Amino acid sequence: MVVLNETKEAERLISEGEVGNKPTSTLFLLSRYYRQKVNLNKQDTICKLNDFMGKHYKNYNAALWEDVIENTVNKAHKYPLREIECIEIFQSELDTISRVNTTKYRKLLFVMLCFAKLYNTLSETNNGWINTDIKEIYKISRVHVKHRNDKFLYLNDLEQLGLISFSNKNDNLNLKVNFVNKTGETALKITDFRELGYEYLNFVGEGKFERCKRCGKLFKKNSNNMNYCNECQKEITKEKTRIRVKKYRENNM
Repeated sequence: MVVLNETKEAERLISEGEVGNKPTSTLFLLSRYYRQKVNLNKQDTICKLNDFMGKHYKNYNAALWEDVIENTVNKAHKYPLREIECIEIFQSELDTISRVNTTKYRKLLFVMLCFAKLYNTLSETNNGWINTDIKEIYKISRVHVKHRNDKFLYLNDLEQLGLISFSNKNDNLNLKVNFVNKTGETALKITDFRELGYEYLNFVGEGKFERCKRCGKLFKKNSNNMNYCNECQKEITKEKTRIRVKKYRENNM
C-alpha cells in the first residue's frame, strides 16, 4: 500500500493500535518513526515495538519476533520517512484522459498518472516513469479482465494512442506516462492511493461513493445507510460480537 505521509500514518497506527494485515510492514514503519522522529535509540525502539505488538497483536510471542524486530530496527535509519501531503492533478491532464472513450482505459490512465506524479515528486530526475507492478495498477484502478493477457492488450491500446510508452529493454516492465505536466491548474488533490479508480469516478461523477468514517478509504455506496468500507464493517461487527459475548458471560456467571 502506498502511503504519502508516513509520519502521519505511523502516528495513526500508534493512536489506534492497528497492526494491519502485514505486521512486518507496520513494524518497519513504526521503527523508522521512532528512530527518525522520536529520536529513540535502538534498544528503546525495540522496547516500543514489543510493547505495541504485545498490546495489539493477538497471541504475540516476543521470542518468535525477536529477529524480525531487531532486523527492522537496524534498517530504520536507511529509509527516510516520506512526508507528502498530496499529489496535485492538473485540469489539462484530466482533459487528456477524458478524451479516451472507454471508462476502463480512463481509470487506468488516471492511476498511472497518479503514480507517475508520485515518482516525479520522489525523484527530480524521474520523467513520468513508473515501476509499479501492472497487477497492482489494475487492482487499484478497479479494472477487471477476463484473461491475464488482456492486461497487456489494454496497455498496448494506450500506447498506440501515444499516452504511455514502454521501456526499450525487454526485461524492463516500467511504463512512462506521456501526458504528465509540470505546471497547470490544479483540479484534484490526491491524498489516498488505496482506491484511485474510485477517486477518479467520484471526481467525474460516475457512481455514488463515500469515505469510510473509520479508515477514510473511498468505497462504493450501495445503500444510504452505509458508512463504512467492507473491511471496517467486518471489524466493527466482530467488535460488537465480542462485546455481546462478554456481557452475556458476565451476566450469566
